[in-house]
Amino acid sequence: MKKLVLFDLDGTLVNAAGAGRTALCKAMKELYGKQPHFEHTLISGRTDLDNFSLVYQLLKKKKPTSAEIKKIKTKYLELLPTEVHSVVRCKKYDIIPGVKKFLDLLQKNKEFVLGLGTGNLKEGAQIKLAPSKLNSYFSVGGYGEDGNSREEMLKAAVKRANKQFKTCFSADQIYVIGDTHRDICAAKNCGFHSAVLTNGFGEAQKIQRAAAELEIKDFKDIGTLSVWLGIKEDPKGVKRGNYIMPASAIEHVFFSRTGIDEDRLKMLRIKKYSDLESGKIM
Repeated sequence: MKKLVLFDLDGTLVNAAGAGRTALCKAMKELYGKQPHFEHTLISGRTDLDNFSLVYQLLKKKKPTSAEIKKIKTKYLELLPTEVHSVVRCKKYDIIPGVKKFLDLLQKNKEFVLGLGTGNLKEGAQIKLAPSKLNSYFSVGGYGEDGNSREEMLKAAVKRANKQFKTCFSADQIYVIGDTHRDICAAKNCGFHSAVLTNGFGEAQKIQRAAAELEIKDFKDIGTLSVWLGIKEDPKGVKRGNYIMPASAIEHVFFSRTGIDEDRLKMLRIKKYSDLESGKIM
């Protein structure tokens, strides 16, 4: 039975030092004569379509038309290659530690299908990944043009994987790896497994509160990742400080570490936030 592993891009596979944000700000400046100012956390973990609309509203104080979104998209993709090249030239472009070794491991295992689950436009994702040479690992994907929400993007990736591999991946066979609370929330809202990199662009407090099944700094700890993906049994001695699964002892540690209430503690036993009494997490 195959498993589908969907990877976010920025802060999860590579760190392009804000090349996307810079390209977007320059695109808005060229199109509308004014450069927007905002914190990176505002757009981290969102889809590009959502970000285009959000930044447009910051500048123009109204919602964009589909024609405006198309203009922003075109200009953004025109400027992005230059910004990525600049980051590479300044040696600020980084591949997340351990990711190539981890991808090689999964690629050699016929049980796994690797895909992208990124808020980047498909063309933008290819531009950002090009210097890393990681594009070849991913046979399917969900992208920023698939919808305004990450849930829509993830579902699009699964739909493409089902069609390409002539199968039907169940929610329990789908694993999402990202670096923000939005990655976790989207995965859980779809009923998928979730893991998060804590050294990416996410906010620590929100990551803790969103309660991913697995928290890791990078991909160096392949042993723990292999346990999470079911490649091997949970060995004695796994460092459970970052391996948060529905075991009562771990739940107590998680509770003491985050100070969340009992209702939020139930997140470790459920997949969908809608199953909580409150119906939401953030």
